[in-house]
Amino acid sequence: MDKEFIELLKKIKESKFEFDETIDKLELANTLIKNIGNHDSFVRDGLIYPILATLLYYDHFSKEELVNFTKILIGDKGMKYDIPNYYNLSVLTRSFSLLAIVIIIYRHRTDQILSKELFRELYTEFMDYFRTEEDFRGYIKDVGWAHSVAHSADVFKQLFRCDDLSNEDFKDMLEVIRERFMINSYVFMSDEDERMVTAIHEGLKKNILDEKYFLSWIDSFRSFEKIAKYPEDYNVDINIRNLLRSLYFRLIGDTNYSVILAKLVEVLDELNTHKKAA
Repeated sequence: MDKEFIELLKKIKESKFEFDETIDKLELANTLIKNIGNHDSFVRDGLIYPILATLLYYDHFSKEELVNFTKILIGDKGMKYDIPNYYNLSVLTRSFSLLAIVIIIYRHRTDQILSKELFRELYTEFMDYFRTEEDFRGYIKDVGWAHSVAHSADVFKQLFRCDDLSNEDFKDMLEVIRERFMINSYVFMSDEDERMVTAIHEGLKKNILDEKYFLSWIDSFRSFEKIAKYPEDYNVDINIRNLLRSLYFRLIGDTNYSVILAKLVEVLDELNTHKKAA
C-alpha cells in the first residue's frame, strides 16, 4: 500500500468519513479488503478497518455489490486465507476479514442483503474456519492485535441474533465454542472469554434452546481429560474456568437464569476442587 493511498485514507478519517465525488467508493472498498491484513497496526486498525466498516455499514453500495464483497470475505482471500497458516502473520487477513463479516451479517439482519443460500454458505464457511484456525494469538509484538478468537466471538454474536438459523445451528455454535475453549495448547488471555460470553448471552436471550440443553452444555465442560502434562493440563483448565466464570458474572442478578447460575457454580466448584487436588 503506497504512501499516497495512506494519505488519502488519513484525509477520509479526518473528514469524519466523508467520501467526496472524486473517490470511487467501489474501488476503494476493494482495495481496503485486499489490504485488510496490513501488518502496520496504525494502517490496519486505524485506517483500513474503520473506513471499510463505514462503507459497508451505511448505504454506499447496492445489494449486488455487498454480495460480491461477502463472497470475497468468506473465501480464500479473506477469512479462509492461508488457513493452514503457512505464513506467520496471515492470521491478520483472516481475523480482520471476520470483523468485516460482522458488519455484513448485521446488514443482512436489518436489510436482508444475502440470499438464503449465500447466508447459509457464510455460516458454513465460518464454522469451518473456526474449527480449523490454529493461530490464537491475541496481541503480537510490533504488529498489534490479531485476536482471531475474539473477532470470531463478534461473528457469533451476530449469528446468534439471526432469525435465519435453527435450533440445531445454535447447538452447533455452542459445541464449537466449547471445543475451542477446551484446547490445551494455548491460554486465552486477551478478553476472548468476555467477548465469547457476549455472544453466548445473545443465544440465551433468543430462547431457542431449552434450559435442559444449556445445562447439559455447561455439564459437558467436566469431560475434559487431563494428560498429566504441564502446562497442557493447566491451559485447558484455565480456559474452561475463565469462560464459565465470565458467563456466571454476566448472568448473575438475573432471576431468569437462576437454574443456569446454580449449574455454573456446581461445575466451577468441581473444577476448583480438582485443581486443588492435583
